Amino acid sequence: MKYLFKVLAITLLTVTALASCVEEPSVSFNEIEQMSLAAWIDKYRPDLKENYQEQGGYYVEILDEGCADSLPIAGKSAWVWYDFTGRDLQGNVCISRNDAIAQQQGSYTNYTHYVPYYRFCGEDSYSMIEGTYLALFNELKIGDKSYKARYGTKMRLYLPSSVVASGTGMSGDGGYEGQFSLDGNKPMIVEMTLYGHAANPVAYEGNHVDSFANINGGLCTEHRKDTSDDDTSTSSRRRFTRADGDDKEEEIDPRPLEFFDGRWHQPVDTLAQLYVKYAYSPATDKFDFNAIGADTLMYPNQNIYNRGKIYGSKSMAAIDREINEALVERFGKGIGYDEVLTTDSVTSVAKANIWYITRLLDGYIVDTNIDEVKRIVYDEVSSEGSALQFDNSDDADNNLILAWLYSIPTLRLGQWASILTVSTYAYGIAGKTGSTSSSSSSSSSSYDWLNYYNYMNYMNSYYGYSYGGMYNNGYYGYNPYYYGYGYPSYGGDVEDEETTTVVSTSTEILPYAPMLFQIYVEPAK
Repeated sequence: MKYLFKVLAITLLTVTALASCVEEPSVSFNEIEQMSLAAWIDKYRPDLKENYQEQGGYYVEILDEGCADSLPIAGKSAWVWYDFTGRDLQGNVCISRNDAIAQQQGSYTNYTHYVPYYRFCGEDSYSMIEGTYLALFNELKIGDKSYKARYGTKMRLYLPSSVVASGTGMSGDGGYEGQFSLDGNKPMIVEMTLYGHAANPVAYEGNHVDSFANINGGLCTEHRKDTSDDDTSTSSRRRFTRADGDDKEEEIDPRPLEFFDGRWHQPVDTLAQLYVKYAYSPATDKFDFNAIGADTLMYPNQNIYNRGKIYGSKSMAAIDREINEALVERFGKGIGYDEVLTTDSVTSVAKANIWYITRLLDGYIVDTNIDEVKRIVYDEVSSEGSALQFDNSDDADNNLILAWLYSIPTLRLGQWASILTVSTYAYGIAGKTGSTSSSSSSSSSSYDWLNYYNYMNYMNSYYGYSYGGMYNNGYYGYNPYYYGYGYPSYGGDVEDEETTTVVSTSTEILPYAPMLFQIYVEPAK
């Protein structure tokens, strides 16, 4: 018996030794996750197994097929508007663009512009989460049929982490976060709605600006300076000289009376779609933000913002009335038509104070240094506003956006004015991500580069490579990457080494966002 036990022991040891020499099968993490996601689908959503997408390894549920007669986005390079909410497999929200969900999650802020993403979706590059890009750019397999996303498409995507943010997870902030964040290497359920796309964002933005100008007073094009007989250039028109003694400075700013006719005028002839309304006054002027026709409306309320706590409870007209009354009470009505030629220009003093309201063209207020306006739109004054200074002695001291650098020297002291501009002369075509870290696993600078790259492609196809020299990166021209990248970080009224003004606590500005400024100038004290 002892001999038998000895033989069995030796046999077991031999089998164990042989088994230990067998090489274990190698399975990658992505394969394990794919099997886990497939098991989850098999248990909870078996009806979606036939909607499996080979490229990306994800599942699709079509909630709304959208407008059947609209053009599909699949296979096209375009900028797309889409709403977006991301959850983990337990249904916990980690990011959302929706103000109602933000309020439910306790992440809502008055400083957040709750509108759909505006991202590039193209064949060569994209600035979206990879899974959402795949679902828009590719033709989808839905059962035994094929489907292409289009205007109004609403779908739910079940994405493995390999097409979300592999290894880094996913979370939002700046008002877009949920109560939870998505751990690294975990799948995500994305619910998204496609609201439209623009093949040429430069043209779309420009048309938006021109429409706004025409609706709000009209656009003037006949008062252009004739430079055929002199060497006056864009750069020299921005400069001024200050001589000793009684010599008068070179006056570049005073607008003749015809510029105070209530229409929008170009402060510099060669800069397209940068306009100033010199006759603006909060005592008499009201903005109509319905500047996009129904045929070009891309997402609900793109023309007039009405989301959130403040804007959702009052009409934009009512909010504007409160703001205008506060502005007139503090600063007055500004100079009138009869005072234009008897009032000193901004360039007549060493420094001028600037009080401002920065808005998007749906009326949403991005920032202001006027405390009375902060109380109206933010329901608080997180930091006391102070005037920004425009220095007439040296342009280098004015860390301001180009729209201001070109427009403010054409104003007069004690004057109200409105400045309307495309993003090129404001905060750059790449926009500003605010404090959100949820766009994807790639770095924000990577996205800025993609936005810049795609902008240059569209811009050159629209304007050509030598349009007035303004886009050729000259000193007084505009390099959109340099200026677009220099938007100040969030945290109140702050200064940045490249551009200044705007940005309340965590406000996001989307790419290709035209801007409206309400400006009051006075001598610096």
